[in-house]
Amino acid sequence: MKRILLCIVTALSCALFTACTNETSPIGLDLIDNKVGTYFMDTITLEAYSMLEDTINTTQSSADILGDISDPVFGHSSAGIYTQLSLSGSTVNFGSNPVIDSIVLTLQISGYYGDTNSYVGIRVHKLTEDLSTTDQYYQTSTVEYDPNVLNYSLTGYNLRPNTPIVVDTALINAHLRIRLSQSFGQDLLNRQDEINSDFNSFLKGLYIEATSHTGSCGYMLTTNMNSSLTGLTVYYHNDNENNKRYTFPCTEECARFTHLDHNYSASTDVSFVQEVLQGNKDFGEDILFLQGGGGVKTRITFPYLESTFDQYSDRIVIHSAELVITNVAPNEVYLIQPSLLTIQGVRKSDGAIRFLPDDDYYTSSSYFGGSYNSKTHEYRFRITSYVQQLILNQGDWSNYINLVVRGSAVRPNRLIFDGTDPNSPTRLRLEIAYSNY
Repeated sequence: MKRILLCIVTALSCALFTACTNETSPIGLDLIDNKVGTYFMDTITLEAYSMLEDTINTTQSSADILGDISDPVFGHSSAGIYTQLSLSGSTVNFGSNPVIDSIVLTLQISGYYGDTNSYVGIRVHKLTEDLSTTDQYYQTSTVEYDPNVLNYSLTGYNLRPNTPIVVDTALINAHLRIRLSQSFGQDLLNRQDEINSDFNSFLKGLYIEATSHTGSCGYMLTTNMNSSLTGLTVYYHNDNENNKRYTFPCTEECARFTHLDHNYSASTDVSFVQEVLQGNKDFGEDILFLQGGGGVKTRITFPYLESTFDQYSDRIVIHSAELVITNVAPNEVYLIQPSLLTIQGVRKSDGAIRFLPDDDYYTSSSYFGGSYNSKTHEYRFRITSYVQQLILNQGDWSNYINLVVRGSAVRPNRLIFDGTDPNSPTRLRLEIAYSNY
């Protein structure tokens, strides 16, 4: 009886061990080093180079970018916002003989990049071309506008993104306030009938552009355009009342997009110029680059991945495959790395961009990865299913992927990371744990 019981326990233990060794969840992956017959490899050849990004859609993004940045590596970049405004209600009523006191454009600050001690020149213009609520706009798109500037003064704007502002004796969350000309405000008050008839024909919208900066490098801010703190507010009085105000908000129904300009000819970095602008892919062995705002992406190829495992035919199981990216400029004060990266899969049949099977669209962010680890200065992506499918020639995947800043339309940050040189301990690499049978 004891012998039978011992056999049963032994069989259950073996079954449990087998189940553990076949586990592909993150919990099972913690046990890879203890697996019998599991091998580790981080010497797979990678080829990579950085290049200019294609156009990105900036229509109705979760935030819009405004600012002006100079960067010794990436050159000069500026960002502006095209936006419609709307009425606070169905109509306006400014009363009898309204007179302007002031008119202020406010933008809620949701984030920033660069040196907020810098001063950035910001100019506001009236649009002369309609914005469409159904069209798609990109970072390179433009809309016609009146070159005359609506600003009350042409001084630069300094940010205090974490400092509340006193407005009408009330303490309000940090936001940018741009005072506009009295004549523009009075014109709005005088044209009440046209505003009520068709507001977006009367005022097609505004173009808010950044023109220059002083200080170390300038800054870019991200704005919440749909916030109650964002809008065009007219302060006025009339024959019957003082201290009146009316706000034209930017609602979710308003068309808007971010326009970005990148002048890479201002770069003083030889490697960047050679690799990104002149297309010399050999520089990718030493150094690689990323930039948000529709700037720069990196293409990574696995040229010998399938042939490396040919000897096993279909008898190969990939337990874990992690792509490791190491920041080589982690001590930047102002031009800091993006908090998130992501990977674009490329379909072999037509070159279309698609989510990888490991992407958090199908899995989870904790599984897929892509967030910055400030202790190791690394980003890690788990691309196990993609690698398995490449090796087994399953699916419709090209053997290259694109590495980009996640949320590039709203994140202008840049990254400089190690290339593919096999002699570098912090090289761009693929770490694979596998077994064969």
